[in-house]
Amino acid sequence: MAILSILLAVSLPNFRDMIESSSTNSQAKLFLTTLNLARSEAIKRGGSVVICASDDGADCDEDSWGEGWIVFFDANSDANGLNGSMDANDTLIRVFDSVGSTNVTTFTVDLFEYNNLGFSGTGGTQTLLICPVSANAANARSVVIGPSGRGRRVEDGLGC
Repeated sequence: MAILSILLAVSLPNFRDMIESSSTNSQAKLFLTTLNLARSEAIKRGGSVVICASDDGADCDEDSWGEGWIVFFDANSDANGLNGSMDANDTLIRVFDSVGSTNVTTFTVDLFEYNNLGFSGTGGTQTLLICPVSANAANARSVVIGPSGRGRRVEDGLGC
């Protein structure tokens, strides 16, 4: 029994680290999938496609990236990432939920937009930061989106 207790005491912290790393990694991959979907839909539809935080899967809700996000075709290009961004003419493409995550997710903008050519309509470099609830920076992940609209995952040098 004592040996089992010692083994558990040694392996439990490493197991928690592995779970945190897997969770943040999965969420970063999901956001990269979202970027690819939004980019291809913008080109296919010939107009603006928006990604914004959403807590209900029906409209934008600023600063709720940890609860999920939506992708929609913005027919009149008037979305701003706030509640009411989705109009009657807009088309919801897909809803992404938080995957049961307790991670803390922040983004440098309220919404990210692709134009009809598949380039960033938001401008500049944007960063989505995913930190585990423990704030262990070693398990944090980030998705950095360049001005061209291409996203890449970053695993090193992050701070929570």
